[in-house]
Amino acid sequence: MIGYSYDGSFYGFLTCVFYAYAEKEDPAAVVPFGSQPLLIPMRGIPTENDKAVRVEKGLKRRSEEGYLAVRDGFLCEMPDKERRLLAFIRKLIGKGARAALSYADPDTAPLLKALISMREEGHLLKGFLRFSEHEGVLVSVISPKNQVLPILAQHFSIRLPGEKFLIYDARHKTGFIHTEERKEFVSIDSLLLPPVGKEEAAYRAMWRGYFQHIAIPERENPVCQRTHLSLRYRPWMTEFTEDEPVTMENALLPARA
Repeated sequence: MIGYSYDGSFYGFLTCVFYAYAEKEDPAAVVPFGSQPLLIPMRGIPTENDKAVRVEKGLKRRSEEGYLAVRDGFLCEMPDKERRLLAFIRKLIGKGARAALSYADPDTAPLLKALISMREEGHLLKGFLRFSEHEGVLVSVISPKNQVLPILAQHFSIRLPGEKFLIYDARHKTGFIHTEERKEFVSIDSLLLPPVGKEEAAYRAMWRGYFQHIAIPERENPVCQRTHLSLRYRPWMTEFTEDEPVTMENALLPARA
């Protein structure tokens, strides 16, 4: 019995898939470096892009939908994610996309359900994410359950091609930097933003005032509000926050009503 450890990247995981097939192994665990399970001898798998690309092309040839399930499934937060993805890939290659993508299969159903949740969270954050200007840069701090930053990065790069912006995922300590010259994901352990300027503060005040004045007090329905706008998204939205320094710690505060 052996486990694989890798660098936590998608291509690192695909490299693990390559070696699992090449050496006919069924690793008992596949985990990022530094999170080694107890009592299992681990083998470090360095990322090899050429081998990862071979696996990627093979999955796409087998099924484009199946490949997208693997790619997006890697963004999900779920227990034993890599092992579930490896089992999905084995089924995709061995029995085809129809079998692998079946919710009736107890081996793949948890992954498919996690995919729905992840994609829904990414879709909602496209609307709930708010930017504030800090010294000429648009910044947004979020703390999603899943690693949806790649989805948001693609969306806002298309929507705001000429802007300088940073989206910071405080939970996963990852940021996406976008400028005309630079578009990349970076690791950020913590983030302390400078105070907003007067113009940004005025825009925030106007937006809060608009939000408050369009409400009809006689028709206020908190239950309905929570159905359409979950409490956990509100700490990141201007409408529900007060002006205060944004750090990784207060980005992770419980949602406010």
